Amino acid sequence: MSRPGRLFLVLTLLLSGCAADARNIEMLNYATALGIDYIDGQYHGYVQFINLQSVAKTTDGKPEGTKTWVGEGIASSFEQALFDIYRTAQERVFWGHVTAIVISEEALKRGIDSIYDSISRYYEFRLTPWVYATRGPVDQILTAGGFYDQPTLSTILQEPTEAYTQTSWIEPIRLHRLISSVYEPGNTLCIPSLAVNAKQWKAEMKPDPKLMVEGAVFMKQDRYHSYMSLKELAGLRWVRSGTVRAAIPVPDRTHPEVQVVFDYPKPKLQLIEEGENPRFRLSMKAKGYVVNWAGGNYTSLDELTGETKKAIEREIRQLVRKGYARKTDVLNLEYDLFRNHYRFWKSGRWNEKKLISPEAVDQIDLRLDIVHSGSEKSKLVNK
Repeated sequence: MSRPGRLFLVLTLLLSGCAADARNIEMLNYATALGIDYIDGQYHGYVQFINLQSVAKTTDGKPEGTKTWVGEGIASSFEQALFDIYRTAQERVFWGHVTAIVISEEALKRGIDSIYDSISRYYEFRLTPWVYATRGPVDQILTAGGFYDQPTLSTILQEPTEAYTQTSWIEPIRLHRLISSVYEPGNTLCIPSLAVNAKQWKAEMKPDPKLMVEGAVFMKQDRYHSYMSLKELAGLRWVRSGTVRAAIPVPDRTHPEVQVVFDYPKPKLQLIEEGENPRFRLSMKAKGYVVNWAGGNYTSLDELTGETKKAIEREIRQLVRKGYARKTDVLNLEYDLFRNHYRFWKSGRWNEKKLISPEAVDQIDLRLDIVHSGSEKSKLVNK
């Protein structure tokens, strides 16, 4: 064969190979969220697709219609359930845009190790999606939309940080952090639990369901421990680091006279007594301000600060009692022993049941600095 002929043959092979490997982006299905459930001995895998044209801006300024598709596959394992979805996916599924994973309570009771193993082995999956639990139907969580006809990308499912910075209840957690923490010795993992609220919002006087964080699931060493509601977890924001903004009614929620908001509270645990019945001191520093004064009788800032301390301590004490009733180390006291008192933790001289008992938190030291009462200081408050 002549040299020009050989060159033509090489170019033909190269171009044909490129054509075979190249894929048009419009010929792919982009998965944006995953769901896992376990029903009657079978795994149910869910995949969420959204209309990406509804996310991009249009030249004429008219919003594209939003639509969410949720596919369901059923099999004896999670990965087989996803393969079951491929049969009707029509086009290739791309997994690189998955930003949220929702796992049902029943699936969590079987552990997350096998689920993570399936996800981490495929190169398209990233390890940064937000992870949630749920006690309700997984497909309802994946289909709840945002406001203004926006897709689920504009909900707390796939963008939880903005809502969390405004009111911090249960800190959102990403997949890589969850996996690194779930096997950490002594660590009790807290996973926010999502639900659909169909009562709080209406559109044109018709119910418009929206997602909400209703509580949290606690796991330890890949074992399910308990579920606790948001009301039961009111004290959690004062004892775990990561809280951005937290509000509390004073003197209590039944008779709220003053609403005080705190930014970036700083909790600290200190072991004050070793032995079979360890004792801890819980300290917390925070700077706060009054956002609502609804007829309170407090005539000084010191009096208001004292009542606020009582309200916060009540929430913390209630949290410890609820954790003890559910056999859950909600304050992560064992993890504190592992990290800061390793020899004592390794000795095993402590009693696990006593460690999570209400008596384990022997002292609560709250150092609050309420600096002002909104944009204009109340004349009743005189420091």
